[in-house]
Amino acid sequence: MYKNVIFDIDGTLLDTHDAALLALQKTLWEEYQIKQSLKDLEFSFSGTAQDVFDKYHIPPEQQLHCAESVVKNAFTFTDEIKPFAGITATLEQLRNWKIPLVVVTSEDQREVDSVLMKTPIGQYFQHFITADKVQAPKPDAEPTLAALQQIQAKASETLYIGDSKNDVGSAHNAQVDFGLAQWGANPELEFPEAEHIFSKPEEILAFIAH
Repeated sequence: MYKNVIFDIDGTLLDTHDAALLALQKTLWEEYQIKQSLKDLEFSFSGTAQDVFDKYHIPPEQQLHCAESVVKNAFTFTDEIKPFAGITATLEQLRNWKIPLVVVTSEDQREVDSVLMKTPIGQYFQHFITADKVQAPKPDAEPTLAALQQIQAKASETLYIGDSKNDVGSAHNAQVDFGLAQWGANPELEFPEAEHIFSKPEEILAFIAH
């Protein structure tokens, strides 16, 4: 049984997949005349902004502008962003049980403020470890270790819920158990290393001490 829960955002809490890829696609074409299909951009969903910059050779002096453009374009597709079915009820129950909740994400704080905090589920979180708050992003242990420190939690009493290889990597590098958010994970990927596989958010509650 776990006393604390860490959540990823994209593909775990929020169904941002289509909006994120459409926004990036729009930026690459309008700003750099790079034409990519949504399938070409699939790698970016579980990666970091730096992964995108490196792949498309965005020079350092243009990276901030590129990131801002993607965030701006994401608002064009806000109708595509919503909590996954069952997430709100699950978070509400965890809050009722007074379970410490923390977000660990590859987004920066500005993106979190612009997206997550404008959805109904933003209210359930007070602690955020964003990409701009760490030196080494997921799959490094640093973001998960920072989350543990933020809520003064033991690794052995904490469950990390995510949907990507970067998520499970960060969790396990920090000696934290991982629960796969199967509802948001790429169906082409397998996660034999996951301690738990959840087909819907409500299943998380059975493993939480209260």
